[in-house]
Amino acid sequence: MSRLGTIAAALMLFGSAAAAETYRVGTIEVVDPWARATPQGATVTAGYMRIINHGEMPERLLTIRSGQAGGFEFQELSLDDNVMRLRTIARGVEIGPGQTVEFRPGLASQAVFSALAGQLLPGDLLPATLMFEQAGPVEVGLTVQPIGTGLRRASAP
Repeated sequence: MSRLGTIAAALMLFGSAAAAETYRVGTIEVVDPWARATPQGATVTAGYMRIINHGEMPERLLTIRSGQAGGFEFQELSLDDNVMRLRTIARGVEIGPGQTVEFRPGLASQAVFSALAGQLLPGDLLPATLMFEQAGPVEVGLTVQPIGTGLRRASAP
């Protein structure tokens, strides 16, 4: 690749990272929400994002709703004695004062959308409403990324 091509590729990479979407409701900030594309016929995808509580009181993300998904749940993946465990988080996710909670690929928490209305392709937008206990609802758009996005760095907790 030419030097000019390398510079252009770097600008595209950093430009897309700098253009991360941010949504706010009250003291809550939702940063860079995205979902993984689905193969044809798949009815489930995972959503990822960072949620920052800039307030002095705890907050709880109760649920996420989307008109393109018939179901939703929070899940946490862990590895115990070389056994992969999947746990559903039934009472929402607490975000303490000044705390950041991150949904990310790998051994971590994720937002799982099920009963999808159709295939999600890279570049699509999955509209969703995050329902917070105190701050209320915030409308976000999860940008659909290619299958496999985030897997290289997902192994570290």
